[in-house]
Amino acid sequence: MNPAYTHEEVTANFQALIDSWDFNAELKRLGIGAVHIMRRKQMLLELRGLFAGLWRLALARSFPEDGGQIFEGYLASCLSGPKNGKQALQLVERARQYAEMLTLRGDTDFSEVSRHLTSFVPLPEAGRKSVILKLALDIRQMYNCIFERMI
Repeated sequence: MNPAYTHEEVTANFQALIDSWDFNAELKRLGIGAVHIMRRKQMLLELRGLFAGLWRLALARSFPEDGGQIFEGYLASCLSGPKNGKQALQLVERARQYAEMLTLRGDTDFSEVSRHLTSFVPLPEAGRKSVILKLALDIRQMYNCIFERMI
């Protein structure tokens, strides 16, 4: 770990980033509007889990020796924080699932994750490939932003 940054600083920076991230573009891309309350809630959980998984991928690149420890420390803080409970547990589960899913292709191809996300929503078959591609590009932008704002 670079002595200029503590695990707590890296984690706090990520927490600020995820708390400020607007997932509306991804929700819109998936055809989920404000009236789809339950679907929106579920997809926001998926997107936040994906965001944390992308951070884990960026941590592995920026902090190869400490990235796993930082990530696990963040997940532990989610479970012990004031918002702990069912939602926190679900977020931690999703973060781990997406982190594992992302290890297969790393930061080279986000189409598999995009395909996974689109499986949660009914999309017309004619436009599915286009949505998967556009969402994969959105995920790439998300990853790049996380990586650029790591510290």
